[in-house]
Amino acid sequence: MFSSRLERRRQVRRFAVLVAVTVFAIGIGLVGVFAVQGFDFLGIAEADRLPLGMAVLGAVGGVFVLSLLAYAAVRVFSRIE
Repeated sequence: MFSSRLERRRQVRRFAVLVAVTVFAIGIGLVGVFAVQGFDFLGIAEADRLPLGMAVLGAVGGVFVLSLLAYAAVRVFSRIE
């Protein structure tokens, strides 16, 4: 139905989204594990949780940026022939 070039672009986009979502899911999982451990540690020490909360937000932002970079990398390298 579509031209082979258009079909290839669609497949590359799907693969790029798959890579980005995978990077994001793994990153969020790791951030979640370390955040829970950190909050448990701070609960024992009765310390302020705001700095750790800010670090978790920064880590989530970093994971988001990494997933965007992974998407862009797949798209760029797919154009090299």
